Amino acid sequence: MLFNPTPIEKLDTLTNDLMAKYNTVKEELETLRQEMVSIRTHGSSKDEEIERLNGELRAKDAELTAKNSELAEKDAEIEVIVSKIESLLG
Repeated sequence: MLFNPTPIEKLDTLTNDLMAKYNTVKEELETLRQEMVSIRTHGSSKDEEIERLNGELRAKDAELTAKNSELAEKDAEIEVIVSKIESLLG
């Protein structure tokens, strides 16, 4: 004996399948939303860390520039001293 479902039974089966797929997609969407929030939060903290490091880098660059100026002045002083010594010797 063959089972011949009625249109209502077919519709009920299709509706149940559709609801199962809907619930699965809904759960996947929520998981993706949570991942997106996590990634955004992580990315935001990385942006803050990058900005902090850039600030530190700019400060170090300013320090190096000041040291280079100091060294250039010291080089000039040394050149003056060396030329005075050379003129005394010779």
